[in-house]
Amino acid sequence: MQVSRRHFLLTGTAASAAIGFGLPSVFADTKGMPDWHLGYSTAPAGGFDPAPMRLVYGNVPEGLTGTLYRNGPAQFLYGKDDYASHWFDGDGMVQRIDIQGGKAVHSGKFVETVKRRIEQAEGRFMAAGFGTHGDPDFPIERPDDLNAANTSVIVIDGKLYALWEGGSAIELEPETLKTIGVKDWRPDLEAMPFLAHPKTEPDGTVWNLAVGGRNVGVYKIGADGSFKSFDMLNIGKAAYIHDWAMTDRHLVIMVQPWVNENLRPPIVEGFEWRPEEGFRFLIVDKDDFSNQRWAQGPARAFFHTGAAWEESDGTIRLDAALYKEPILGVGGGVDEIRGKWGGRNDGFTSNFTQIVIPPSGDARLIETGLEGDFPQVDPRRHGLSRRMTALVSGPSKVHPGHTAISVLDWETGQTDTFDFGDTRMVEEFLFVPKPGKAGEAESWLVGPVLNLKTGTTDICVFDAAHVSDGPVCIWRGTRSWPLGFHGTWA
Repeated sequence: MQVSRRHFLLTGTAASAAIGFGLPSVFADTKGMPDWHLGYSTAPAGGFDPAPMRLVYGNVPEGLTGTLYRNGPAQFLYGKDDYASHWFDGDGMVQRIDIQGGKAVHSGKFVETVKRRIEQAEGRFMAAGFGTHGDPDFPIERPDDLNAANTSVIVIDGKLYALWEGGSAIELEPETLKTIGVKDWRPDLEAMPFLAHPKTEPDGTVWNLAVGGRNVGVYKIGADGSFKSFDMLNIGKAAYIHDWAMTDRHLVIMVQPWVNENLRPPIVEGFEWRPEEGFRFLIVDKDDFSNQRWAQGPARAFFHTGAAWEESDGTIRLDAALYKEPILGVGGGVDEIRGKWGGRNDGFTSNFTQIVIPPSGDARLIETGLEGDFPQVDPRRHGLSRRMTALVSGPSKVHPGHTAISVLDWETGQTDTFDFGDTRMVEEFLFVPKPGKAGEAESWLVGPVLNLKTGTTDICVFDAAHVSDGPVCIWRGTRSWPLGFHGTWA
């Protein structure tokens, strides 16, 4: 019998036997837990020392060279029963997968924030957060003492920053992941939030937001890391903003009707869903912030956008994973952290959607029916017209998370998908352009997949033009690490 690529990937038998993997013992809170709980298990306090990953499938594409950085919460438990109160409140750990000469090496390290140092010394959760009341004895000298640094990463002019939407960027040493310290872009902007979803233009210019109630600050950072400007906008309500969008000419601030007017910890308990207010979009001219307009759309909640682009007549198109109402509210992954899962709630599924904002009038939604999130686009096309969006898809029926990766072509309306099956938990994949190539499809997609059969995190590479053919190659180490949120390629 000829063994197909899909059969090999889904069984993992040959690779597992050759390498002799079992479930790793580095996690203290996995005993008696379901296999998928590896994704929500506390990582070793000292992190992961650099270790080679073994190529277990396929051939490494020529020219695939660089470093994948990932960030996500990795401290969920102190002692036997002091669990994190919300998935968003675990201390951030940055993973580094360095790919050079056809070989991959993994390392990981917690971001040494003030919050983490105090809680490690006390051996318990203390800081207030998105879903955590906090201990009144937790000392706070500046807002960044609460910074979990657990959401995303960005590299600007060779410098690596860990990001969290409620606080400053925190600089890390790119090779060792050693924490350098808080980044203040300008003296009077000390402790000003630096959102976890900055947008980078093709020339390297970085734009980002600082969200604080009804006021939204806008950063502009040069490709060389130099500070360019900071301006303020008023969005009229304290809406939850985790992500946003940008064209080559405009910023698009997406104001969903999920509002928190008090911002007292735990933050999530102060939110109110107001669908009668609809979904509003503030479009701001990059060169003249006084030139603004609003567009209105039907009520939706969201966490993540792909990217936006603008047509010659001024019509703006952007794609995002939209929900009929907010997800990850008060529950916030608490059951998953404890190894419990009650099944998927179909009322909280996403619908990947293109939002069309005309030069005047209301926005309209083009819904694809594709359930997925964590969308990514070719970084060379960010803010420019494009066809392709990659996203995590295939919600599992037997464990949290997703099992597939999809590429949606907005021009043809077709979706190209590879589903690993329920023995995998798929994370965000990034476009990595092929050297010397210019087309969106002339890219690889690189990302981590938690392999529940081997108890390891695999790094998989796809050809963006042929995702349904399966991975081009897979590296596997001897360990797994917790599920992360977002990453970057350098």
